[in-house]
Amino acid sequence: MRKIATLFLLVSFGLLAFTSARAESAPFIAVDRPRVATDAYSLIAEVNALRAANGLAPYSSNSILMGIAQQHAEFMAVNGVSHTGYSGTRPYQRALNAGYPLAGDLSLGGFISENITAGNNKSVQDAVRQWQGDAPHLNTMLSPNLTEIGAGVAIVDGYVYYVIDAARPTADGQPQMVNTLAPGQSAPTLVVYAPPLASTAIPNTPMPDGTIYHIVQPGETLWLIAITYNLKVADIRQLNGMSEAEAIYPNEKLLIVKGTGIIPSLEPATPSPMVSLTPLPSSTLQPLLPTLTLIPTLTATPEVLLVITREDGPLVLGGILLAALVLTFVLARSRRV
Repeated sequence: MRKIATLFLLVSFGLLAFTSARAESAPFIAVDRPRVATDAYSLIAEVNALRAANGLAPYSSNSILMGIAQQHAEFMAVNGVSHTGYSGTRPYQRALNAGYPLAGDLSLGGFISENITAGNNKSVQDAVRQWQGDAPHLNTMLSPNLTEIGAGVAIVDGYVYYVIDAARPTADGQPQMVNTLAPGQSAPTLVVYAPPLASTAIPNTPMPDGTIYHIVQPGETLWLIAITYNLKVADIRQLNGMSEAEAIYPNEKLLIVKGTGIIPSLEPATPSPMVSLTPLPSSTLQPLLPTLTLIPTLTATPEVLLVITREDGPLVLGGILLAALVLTFVLARSRRV
């Protein structure tokens, strides 16, 4: 019985080791997940697929419509989902200002239609599917009167903004030379072309209490301003009491940093007290004059020269000889002694 149990254990360990070795040697196969299409041309392709399914000719992409759609998608990414763009422009105004030869009655907006939507990780298929849910959006994609299209996509932290502008150009391809009148207006409507998006913003200097205001320049967005001051878009909206869909306009004054309201006062520097020296009282006032030390001048003593004349020569010579003899005698006596 013990031999059977031992054999069973050996066989079990052998099978376990063989299975582990096969598992380790088996290659790992990565499964590629399909990527969600979120680009502008995939969006146009999806719209044209819907038109083909309904027996309609595909839209032709137009560079001007592509430009205004992309610009409006980026505008919505900062200012919220709305058909109103920079300076309050509508789709037909943005097309006209960009130079598109829009056909139709321009006082009624011309032959142009716009669809917009946004969502978290939203695909182009999701956008087109959503637009099929009502007649106005479906008509933008399936209109038999429109022939050209432009699409724009902006993505911020996974949140995707979609825009399509479908329109019809004039027969000769030239812009209409007429005034654009909004319904019910008698004066020409001022159409302001949306400036190109700015890539940088210059921060403003803080006020003495720390408050910072920013004057919006043409082409600036809330997103760009927030990055410049290291803030969030939501913070700027909250400071200025702005809603999620409210846009900003050139020359608008935005509160960026709320100061303390206290302006530091500059106190003048206190001068140091003057130090005066009071002389000690004394019975005799000594004048503050330098003491002069007189150094005696050395006077040279003139040398006395012995002048010997010719007449005194023999006498002087005899004196010298006599002195020499006396000196010799003295030296001889001293040696004897």
